[in-house]
Amino acid sequence: MIQRRTLLATAAGLAATGFARAQGSYPDRPIRLVVPNPPGGPSDIVGRFLAESMHKDLGQPLVIDNRPGAAGLIGTGAVISAPADGYTVLVTSRSNHVMAPLVQKTQVDPARDLAPVGLALRAVGMFVTHAKAPFRTLKDLIAYAKANPGKLFYGSAGIGATNHIAIEQFKKLAGIDITHVPYKGTGTLLTGLMGGEVSLALLDFASAQPGVKGGALLPLVQTASRRLSSLPDVPTLVESGFRNYDPSFWIGLAVPKATPAPVIARLNKSLDLALADTQMKARAQVNGWELVGGSPKVLADTIAQDLADFPALVKQLDIKAS
Repeated sequence: MIQRRTLLATAAGLAATGFARAQGSYPDRPIRLVVPNPPGGPSDIVGRFLAESMHKDLGQPLVIDNRPGAAGLIGTGAVISAPADGYTVLVTSRSNHVMAPLVQKTQVDPARDLAPVGLALRAVGMFVTHAKAPFRTLKDLIAYAKANPGKLFYGSAGIGATNHIAIEQFKKLAGIDITHVPYKGTGTLLTGLMGGEVSLALLDFASAQPGVKGGALLPLVQTASRRLSSLPDVPTLVESGFRNYDPSFWIGLAVPKATPAPVIARLNKSLDLALADTQMKARAQVNGWELVGGSPKVLADTIAQDLADFPALVKQLDIKAS
């Protein structure tokens, strides 16, 4: 009996030692970085920049895996069901982590089944239209929509996406009736907007900037608290009369819930180093990002606040998946 106990204790000790070594050598192979949106959107852009910077610190490549669909819930669900070993990481945002589960009929529950790694950034957004639209300011858009109820179309990255719920809220505040057209991510939304399929979208600065610079898109208003130096002629929402309306974006990293704490800590440290990188800071200035970082609790608190704020709003706006 004593011999059996000794053998069991030895086996348990060896297993614990092996597990500790495995964590100590983490990562020892490439990491899959799941982006739950198509290429070209804000999560994809940020994910690729982070993958490049974190590779330098972790010594292993972070391989982008775009898994779009259902406003980000397909990719999110894929990460939830992946092994909790730190080799599958989600680029997450308010859209897929908070908004989509409130609207879609789904068993995917990111708040319950994912562990936060860190909050990467908050992003400035812009209300934009295409170059041939019959309005040039937010005031003109509102007047046009009131004169033509139901005839103006706006696009989003999908039902339940942040820019879907944000424009529904804007409709209520502005007292206008415009029709929603959901796309499968920001890339296809941009194509539809530039082609005139829709006349309004809320986009993050990084996604809208090429079209704005090229003249295909016209910014109507920006969500920053004060005008960005790169957009000195574009008014803020506050200047446009929408003082208590904040349709902002955030992006962070998350992993399956049971991922070991030392692995999360290693990823968090690498994320913070990436955000402190000089090149990343330069990219943030160009793209209108506020880099955040800090402990996983910063992202956890952000998600908790959203879950306190948005369920009542979604219910009030009566937003449902069709």
